[in-house]
Amino acid sequence: MCDAARCPQATHHGEHRRVWLSSADSSRKLLTMLPRSHKDARARIQMDIDRSQRVVDAIDAALTV
Repeated sequence: MCDAARCPQATHHGEHRRVWLSSADSSRKLLTMLPRSHKDARARIQMDIDRSQRVVDAIDAALTV
């Protein structure tokens, strides 16, 4: 998945929303299955969730303009 944080040429459009939302949902499910003792892994997964949600929010904002 292209990510503007990693690639300056990345663009996100309405057709990408489903993929990014699916990524966030999958990461949330994974986070619930991980033991609390895996703090580093939980932090990385939470960062992925936050990144995916930011992209979804940006797509939603662009579609409502």
